[in-house]
Parts: sequence; C-alpha cells; structure tokens
Amino acid sequence: MGTLRFFNLQPLMETFGCRYLFETGTGMGEGVRYASFYQFDRIWSVEIHPDIAATARERFADNGRIEILHETSEQALARVLPGIDREKAVLFWLDAHFPGADFGLASYRDESDADRRLPLQRELELIAKLRRPCRDVLLIDDLRIYEEGPFGEGPMPDFAQTLPPELRNIDFVLRPPWSESHDLQRFYENTGYLVLTPRHPPPNAGAAR
Repeated sequence: MGTLRFFNLQPLMETFGCRYLFETGTGMGEGVRYASFYQFDRIWSVEIHPDIAATARERFADNGRIEILHETSEQALARVLPGIDREKAVLFWLDAHFPGADFGLASYRDESDADRRLPLQRELELIAKLRRPCRDVLLIDDLRIYEEGPFGEGPMPDFAQTLPPELRNIDFVLRPPWSESHDLQRFYENTGYLVLTPRHPPPNAGAAR
C-alpha cells in the first residue's frame, strides 16, 4: 500500500496551482491528515466502506476544510467536480484497487463488479470528462496492479491480482486525452506510483499557497 507522504505536495501546489485535494479511498485517514498540513482550500476524501468513513468523519470533524464522503468514487466525482472552478487545479490522489482489502474488511474477489473492484479507469474517464480541459495533477497508487516492475514491496500478490494478463497495462493512460495533455512519470517505491502533470497549468499556477 502506497502513501501520500511519498510526495512533497508544496511544489505541486505551487507549480500547477493546486488549490484542492480529492482522495479516493480514505482508509485510516493518514492521507487526509498529511494533506491537512498543506494550505489546500478544500480536501475531499471518498470512502465506500461505511465504518471506515464514519471513523474518518469523527476524526476530522473539527476541520472545516475536510469533507469525508461515504459513496462510490464515481458518485463523489460526479457530484463534487462540477462545482469546482476549472481555472483552479485539483490534486487527485487515486487508490487504484478494491476498497477495504487492505484492512481485512473485504476480499479482492468478493466484488464481481470490475468497476468497483478496480475503479481507476472509470475514475480517469470521469475526471477527463468533467474537468475538460484537464489541468489537474493526478497521483495514482498501486501501479503494480497494472504492470510488472521493481516495486519496493514486490510484485502484486497472486491472491490479490484480479486482472487477466492481457489487461495488465496502463494503455488507458497512454492514449488521449491524457497523452495529449499530461506528462507521465513512474515511481517504483512501495507499491508503485503514476504521476500525471499537465503540460499547460491553469492561469493561477504559482499562486497556490
């Protein structure tokens, strides 16, 4: 399992004008806590598992910048993104795998709906649609689900791998619209990360605090 702490968020905020953070997969809330140390105007974190969401809401109840959403990532993206000014960039922190699996609350194979088990591709489609032209920054966890590589925590365990070999790729990131608007970097620490940064930041880039 990766961690948002792998990234120094301040340069991303300053270079690309990120004013908001949107996280999929709240988990123990450590990503939200880390993000709260930075001067984001708003932080949204979506968690599909009710007990995890309730615990996180209680933990961050006193911070008015933070909102914990109990719904699917698709539902949350569709509801929140239309209300965000497209001239103000969002920093997305996307968990690429089935929610609850890291905490023993659900099995990777318990969910038959592929979009819920591995929601990343659908999330990216929604972001591209709702944030066009997309000038946001995307940090994606769990690259090892989709590719082989020298990952710090080793390859994806067989019990957790639900993608057939022919679908283990990131072609959905390497083609338009992302290939036309963003640069891509891979990092192999932990479970692997993808970083997508816009080639043309929004006009307010450099103004983020």
